[in-house]
Amino acid sequence: MKLLNNVLVYNCSHNASVAYINKGIVQYLIEEERLSHKKHDNQPYLSLADVGNYIDRDDHIDITMSTCLHHPDDPKTSGKVIEFCEQLSRKAIKKSLNTFRDCSDEHHLYHAAIGFYNSGFKDATCVIVDGAGSYVDNCSHEVETIYKASYPANFETIHKKVVPWSTLNNKFPKENIKPPTCPEPTTGIGMVYSGLAHYFGFGHLGCGTLMGLAPYGEDDPNIKPFVIDGKIDESLWSRSKCGANFISYDYVKDVPIFKSIKDPRKKFQYLCNLAYRLQKDFESYMINLINKAIELGDSKNIILSGGCALNCVANYELLNHLPEGYKLYVEPISTDAGTSVGMGLYEWYKTSRSTEINPIKTLYLGPNRKYIIPSEAYSVEVSDAVDVIQKGKALALFQGRSEQGPRALGNRSLLFDPTIPDARRQVNKIKYREYFRPFAATVLAEHVHEWFDLRGMDETPFMMYAVNVLDHQRDKISGVIHVDNTCRIQTITKEQNENYYNIIDEFYKRTGVPMLFNTSLNLSGDTMAETIDDALYILDNSDVDFLYLAEYNKMVKRETNSTKFAKGHIDISKSLTKY
Repeated sequence: MKLLNNVLVYNCSHNASVAYINKGIVQYLIEEERLSHKKHDNQPYLSLADVGNYIDRDDHIDITMSTCLHHPDDPKTSGKVIEFCEQLSRKAIKKSLNTFRDCSDEHHLYHAAIGFYNSGFKDATCVIVDGAGSYVDNCSHEVETIYKASYPANFETIHKKVVPWSTLNNKFPKENIKPPTCPEPTTGIGMVYSGLAHYFGFGHLGCGTLMGLAPYGEDDPNIKPFVIDGKIDESLWSRSKCGANFISYDYVKDVPIFKSIKDPRKKFQYLCNLAYRLQKDFESYMINLINKAIELGDSKNIILSGGCALNCVANYELLNHLPEGYKLYVEPISTDAGTSVGMGLYEWYKTSRSTEINPIKTLYLGPNRKYIIPSEAYSVEVSDAVDVIQKGKALALFQGRSEQGPRALGNRSLLFDPTIPDARRQVNKIKYREYFRPFAATVLAEHVHEWFDLRGMDETPFMMYAVNVLDHQRDKISGVIHVDNTCRIQTITKEQNENYYNIIDEFYKRTGVPMLFNTSLNLSGDTMAETIDDALYILDNSDVDFLYLAEYNKMVKRETNSTKFAKGHIDISKSLTKY
């Protein structure tokens, strides 16, 4: 088996990405949406055109590979897209390519691989849960898989849930259908969450928005549970109204009582209660699945990956249900963007037979671009940046290589003072987001346990948990606390990001609060900023006041009245007009 030292991999499902891996180390990773500004973009054309600028001229690319979850018979996602990407990658890197391989049928394996190789565990049980994984045949696809994993590249499937492909009859000729292979009608928990997110108007990939709404709800006896005795209630779902790969929540079957509610506030509260019920049932389902993994596996190390691993509220709850001695690692690039990395790492370990453990050290893996400092920028110190924050202003932080994954980690962040009680309202208004959306905080790692309950964890550097704020500290940082008294946090050390650490440390020295309000540098509906032009666009089109270029100690101030769009935050009670 030929050793594959240099691997270029791209993913053509939603959240398309391109990864370059050299000797088992990720050198470069970029999501297509960061360049195209099309959220969840599934065609990595710009990324492939860009990657050649960051590969050493002396490197010989052993193999170019693609991974996706396209159905082989789907005319819209046939080999034409992959063929074009193959040609583009060859042209972009201008180097000898040994071969090209399409590996679209191992989607969950690559979710598992990125989690396992990043975790630092010697062995593990990998739990993969998402909306729709690889197609098993013309009738079905996987939605959850459990693997036993060990070095160098041993992944044994010990559980797999396969469900019918919901739109088969509408999309493909009947002669392609093979009814005997179709499983009994059933649903995946990721499909359930996606279906309800779509029903709320957030889109199938808007599960995070729905998760933020859930804490505003409460138990409601008029709402049927989504999960009963560990199984999803199939009667609540319709396969006749759905699109893409997801079922839809059939609200007509639900409560006539909802339609009888006339007060808009009570109607909205009912929707919050619906989101609350789903979140609680999702948590119970995931707890049962983790218990199944513990029962079937033989390792005390548990890895969670796939799109459902982004539910940071459920992740925190899982920590409370791990048996003594067990450890949980949640993969930070658990979206489909991570499958490109997972595939590249898997191929390297398989061909090298290496047992070297390289736990993830950084997510600052984006392009290393040089840019021209704007002419209007002026010299500042860290203290000047903190002055801006203490004056109640929003500070955009732009530096270095962009962080990959869905969380802003201090290179493409928007910072605010967490001690301001209505900080969340102010920042939601700046970003044009729904008023109920929660935010995050970045905390100096050496002080995190003085403020938050990490339930046995030492740190959480990639912001994968929404954790409880200690009771006696809540009043001091009310600006970053969600309605359920939690906060999604990132711990930071000087070694991980020195410039960002220094800003927070300066704020701590002045206020005694070792954290800053942190959210992604973008506006509602757009993707996270990638280039300096993206950052300047945000400055020109919002009420963000200052842009801090930390690596150069330069500041750009927004011109007075330069905002082009006079928007406010989205009123969710008005936006859900269809109800």
